Amino acid sequence: MIKEPAAAVGRSVGIITADPTPTLLALLARTGVDFVVLDAEQTGITIRDCGDVVQRLAGSGVKVAVRVPDLDPNTLLAFANTGVEEIVLPQVRTVDQLERAFEATRYAPGGSRPRQVTPASAFGMDYSLSPLLTVLFETAEAVERVKEFVYSDAFGGGWVGPTDLAADLLRHGDERPEALQEATQRVVDVVSGAGSSIGLPAPGLTKAASVFDRGADRCAVYWEKEVASLLTNYAGSRAA
Repeated sequence: MIKEPAAAVGRSVGIITADPTPTLLALLARTGVDFVVLDAEQTGITIRDCGDVVQRLAGSGVKVAVRVPDLDPNTLLAFANTGVEEIVLPQVRTVDQLERAFEATRYAPGGSRPRQVTPASAFGMDYSLSPLLTVLFETAEAVERVKEFVYSDAFGGGWVGPTDLAADLLRHGDERPEALQEATQRVVDVVSGAGSSIGLPAPGLTKAASVFDRGADRCAVYWEKEVASLLTNYAGSRAA
């Protein structure tokens, strides 16, 4: 399968959040941020919450993605029916898992998704749209198979989850200090080299350039972590 060259993928910036308040969403819509990733994996974000975010940001230009809690077909279908533009697949280890997810979120003849009356189908008037499926590279197996992923028609891009990936590399016996950086760079190089989008988390809002310098085209910050850091530094200014 031939894809567009990596240079065709434009840069974008966004946030990852587990607390999409109305005020935060309004700020995103007003400030020109490109996307928001809702973290529904092991958090309190529900399918209804996801649907609410999609509706609030409709027409704003802010794309909505969701990291789903699991790969169960019913879970994927329920989140797809909210009208979310991208589903981030966690704990993926094989291309077969990706392609099963693709089949579950596509209408016939490409998949088994029921033609339901939902926001994703413009309430029964348009069944032509389906969410992009991106792989969260956070397992050693996924990193090892990254070349297989990029040549699957189901592959819509990737993200690297450094915290979980570091832990999984340790579980596989790779205790080298440079193991995480090497694995991350391998994913970035292979995915971008195949002309697909690849995203990395940045250490903070001012560190986006470090993500783009590594070859990624999408940069995200963990919003609650960023706010906590800002407030901690602000509180510490009393001792200055």
